[in-house]
Amino acid sequence: MEEKNSIIRHFNKNNGVTYLYWGRSVYVPGQNHPDVVKRCIGKLDAGGEFEPNKTFLSFTSEEQLATGLVEEPYYPPYTRGDTDVHESKMYGFVALLEGAARQSGLWQSLRRVFPNDWRMMLFIAEAMMSYPSRSLYRPKHFHDVCWHTYIDMPTEHAITSALEAIDPPSIQRFFTDFEARRAKGGLDAIEEMLVLALDTTSISTYSAMLEAAKWGRNKEGDALRQINLLMICSIVSGIPLYYRPLAGNTAETTSLEDTLSELKSAQFRKGAMIVTDRGMYSMENVKLLLRSGFRFLIGLPSTTSLYSDAIAEAEPSILDTANLCRRWEVYGWTKAIEVEAPRRGRGANVHPVCIYLFLNPDKRRDEQISWSKRFAEDRESLEKDPSLWKKNNRYGTYFTLTRDTRGKVVSVEHNTQAQRARLTECGYFAFIGSPGLKADDVLRFTGNRDYIEKDYEAYKSRMKRPRHHLDENLEAKIFLVFISTILEMWIKRKMDEYLLWDEYDFKSLRDEVFSAKWHKPAGKSFDKGKLGELPTKTQKLFHIFGTVKDSILRDDIPKEVERDLQRRRKKHGLPPL
Repeated sequence: MEEKNSIIRHFNKNNGVTYLYWGRSVYVPGQNHPDVVKRCIGKLDAGGEFEPNKTFLSFTSEEQLATGLVEEPYYPPYTRGDTDVHESKMYGFVALLEGAARQSGLWQSLRRVFPNDWRMMLFIAEAMMSYPSRSLYRPKHFHDVCWHTYIDMPTEHAITSALEAIDPPSIQRFFTDFEARRAKGGLDAIEEMLVLALDTTSISTYSAMLEAAKWGRNKEGDALRQINLLMICSIVSGIPLYYRPLAGNTAETTSLEDTLSELKSAQFRKGAMIVTDRGMYSMENVKLLLRSGFRFLIGLPSTTSLYSDAIAEAEPSILDTANLCRRWEVYGWTKAIEVEAPRRGRGANVHPVCIYLFLNPDKRRDEQISWSKRFAEDRESLEKDPSLWKKNNRYGTYFTLTRDTRGKVVSVEHNTQAQRARLTECGYFAFIGSPGLKADDVLRFTGNRDYIEKDYEAYKSRMKRPRHHLDENLEAKIFLVFISTILEMWIKRKMDEYLLWDEYDFKSLRDEVFSAKWHKPAGKSFDKGKLGELPTKTQKLFHIFGTVKDSILRDDIPKEVERDLQRRRKKHGLPPL
């Protein structure tokens, strides 16, 4: 008798799900047709990843590997703890994080890139987010208080192994897999184009032994060494997709070349657009982007001649009705220019770019009044103390001094031409970038950059001020905080979708669901337990985030969530869905 095993795929037309079966053909001597025995072992998720069921999890490690579906054996989830003991632990927030990990694609990418350590990495991320004040490397409290996924008691060895697995090549593979997974799922695209917000921030550290820790300027004014972090996130969802640590004394304008090279290596989507602020502007960076093949938009500083020349040219006609961007209540004007950016080998040396100039009439009025008041106050200050006047300061730019033959200042006069130029520029802002964009698109892309501020806020709140003495430890923590930021931003995106900011911020939402307990009876494993009684508000949040099956919730919860959403949309002047 000979046996042959194979995977059988079956697509269910009713629910659109592909189920996988482990089929065994048994060839019996003297029988024309083999005996076929098949068992359903799971299904494919929306991203084409295998999701095992209980049957697959009951297989031995050797049997699981024999299917060819996994690179490492799965272990039955939720088997932690003594089955003879009745246990009740917090589960609400962890369940929300688990759902975020799966739905964002993070869980699948970690499993693929870190096959031996992904469980511990998710565990540490969950611990950091559940108890932000606790040490990254002391997660025992989290284990004692909360149910968590796929591991038993965390050991020092397992934690160390997970930290050591995080190295630059693995991180790069993660970027590639995570971005490809989101592209495959149709996530983050605007008209089939990935729009990326790019920015940098600083992280202060007490350690003087880290190679990347240098003295530099930071917004907080800390008298500490710092590490700079460049991060890229999706403008659509706010989900961070890439980061790169930089030395603390690295200027924003000098960090782009290596970043573009790494993005190419990570195989980011062709035609992706990079959006960044004025801090990243330099003509050299414009040329780098032109040669890179990425589309781009960079904030144009008001100190550049391109900016002032564009205003001088646009001023007579920018307030024409045809230039009004009605949704934003600003006026837009576009000018095409050419920039020389020679490429090696074949390719154009001269590239078309555009100056996208905008005028906000309300902001212009307010700024003009503010500057006019400032000019009047500055004149009074100069008349009292003429020593304030210098050629290279504000007084020297906007005022002239008349002196007598002995050099004494006898009068202070307005530099009318310079002041008028300053008042003319009020209310304007501009970008330089790839041609072919509509004014509305430019405003849409650049207006959503507040997502990256939320990314950095979430990131820095967990990073704190690292005291690590080894670059390897810091590298691991940066990555673990990065994946926790992915989870937080996925949750915040969902909060945006349901307009939950009227009632919650991230912390209060966490607190709302955190205390939901899962009760495991004595003699049973975790999956045989059940949730404790849930308040109505918690049930609504569980439905929104897909934390538990709706069958566990009150029957009217979905309808109540829908009514709440329509009420919020009406409150904010949004059309009903």
